[in-house]
Amino acid sequence: MEPTASEVFCGRVLGMVNAEDVNAIILAQKNMLDRFEKTNEMLLNFNNLSSVRMQQMNERFVHHTRTLVEMKKDLDSIFRRIRALKGKLAKQYPEAFSS
Repeated sequence: MEPTASEVFCGRVLGMVNAEDVNAIILAQKNMLDRFEKTNEMLLNFNNLSSVRMQQMNERFVHHTRTLVEMKKDLDSIFRRIRALKGKLAKQYPEAFSS
């Protein structure tokens, strides 16, 4: 029985492919897959560590922000009292404030 045209075509295409080249390509792909998996694992570890650090820094940032807001309130209160005292002293001793 004579081979069909498709069988002849497939046979010629297979004859053109070098088995060593195909094996080399497969080996290179496996090596790249291993490297990508290791890189992916490293990135996952980095993201997890970054997430933990971000949470820690966010807590510190919130704490420092609260501290600064409290300090501003305290300073505003102090300056208000100083202005009130200056006003009282200016009324009691106008000659000292005129110079």
